[in-house]
Amino acid sequence: MDKVSFLQEKSAFHMKYPEQSDLSFYRWFTEQHPDEAIGWYHLGREREARGETELALAAHRRGLQSKQGPFYDEAREAYQALLRARRQQQGRKRVRLLLASMLFLYFQFAFSPGLLTEPPKNEATTKATVPKPEAIPDRPHVEVIAVPMNLSKEERAKQIRRYLEARRPALTQPFTVIAVPEVPGSPLFTPLLFYQPKEVLGVMHYNPLNRTVTNQKWFDRPGRYEQEPLVLSARTALEQEQMTLQHVLVLRNALFRTYQQTGLLPARLADLAGAYPSNTLPQIPAPLTELGLLSYEYRPELFRPESAWASIREVLPLPGYPEPVQALEPLQIQLSKSTRTMRLVSGSHIVRSYSAGIGKNGSTPEGYYTISQKISRPRGHDNIYGTRGMVFSGDGYAIHGTNHPESIGSEVSLGCIRLHNKDVEELYSFVSLGTEMVISDLPESVKPWSNPAPFVMAAGPKEETPSVTYNWLH
Repeated sequence: MDKVSFLQEKSAFHMKYPEQSDLSFYRWFTEQHPDEAIGWYHLGREREARGETELALAAHRRGLQSKQGPFYDEAREAYQALLRARRQQQGRKRVRLLLASMLFLYFQFAFSPGLLTEPPKNEATTKATVPKPEAIPDRPHVEVIAVPMNLSKEERAKQIRRYLEARRPALTQPFTVIAVPEVPGSPLFTPLLFYQPKEVLGVMHYNPLNRTVTNQKWFDRPGRYEQEPLVLSARTALEQEQMTLQHVLVLRNALFRTYQQTGLLPARLADLAGAYPSNTLPQIPAPLTELGLLSYEYRPELFRPESAWASIREVLPLPGYPEPVQALEPLQIQLSKSTRTMRLVSGSHIVRSYSAGIGKNGSTPEGYYTISQKISRPRGHDNIYGTRGMVFSGDGYAIHGTNHPESIGSEVSLGCIRLHNKDVEELYSFVSLGTEMVISDLPESVKPWSNPAPFVMAAGPKEETPSVTYNWLH
């Protein structure tokens, strides 16, 4: 609904019910049109004007779960602004409490009898020192680059060399490029962060400090070539780097979504792995032993609300590897109804691609949603929901597993989205509460993708709801 139609509805309402307020109209409108963001936005603004912050947040949050349309972006901006304002208010409150405590202590000691001062101490012994985290040695960095198939192996080597010399930002450590055949739908000569090369065309090891190729191997035709030592070592290093990137992306997304929902970052990373319904993540991923870390560094004091996602990079740095050329972004689930394909993306990066079963007769809704609940082993008759469930709409819609794997890729449900159990367990590990989801029916071609090694974090009993039987639109 556009703004003109909305104002016409408002005028007609007040003509029929002249004694009713704007708030009454907005409440009526959202009941009649729950999928229109424009109504939730104005309801949220009216709640703000009345000082009802929590109700305003709830209205704007509901607007973000509506279909995209007029005032959808405004609802998003208003929601973010309210979260920032609430955080600032809480900060001011803490400052006032701290000042009051300091004044109380001052008067207690200032007017107490006796000497309450001590002889001055050596400043060097009293000054608090904050240990700096030790620098982590650079790990072997690998980039997967797609190249045209119509080039000779000599021309491929030249093109990859040009890419390496022109790469920006330039690296200061030697690294390796794995050249793969062109991936439909993906750009050429651009790092494919989460792509597992099934076939390779060549490998090149490059030192940017002296701009020299230290080792390379090229092939006439695509193949696995795992018997080649250079290919084998590059694949091993790539798998380790991809796992670390996934860990960091999962944690950054969880921190960002937590801030969006609460206006605060958790005090500890461990707080993200709570019990249902606060199970943002099933557990906190542990760094690979090769990094020499017991846990990922977490510095919430570096967070800047005005640059929330950008500052998360400093709050939780990527250890041992360079940040991607094309920056990581918050995770988003994208479902194409026309191809029955679900993709997990981070900005321009495809993280995972799954075949999905969707609703028959167009019953899977389209629009913008967020993950509101995560349940391990959701109860349903005959184990119809598989091993994991993620609710994205309060009307009974969820992403879940299945006990009928043959239905994946078809239009069979009453509206829910089905994945293979192994895929829904992986998606459950990646996404946190508050992760965005976009469902579209726009026609598009199927784009093949090769997922990396599986990434699944075990879910514990605290994420189960054994006393609840779900009636999702299976």
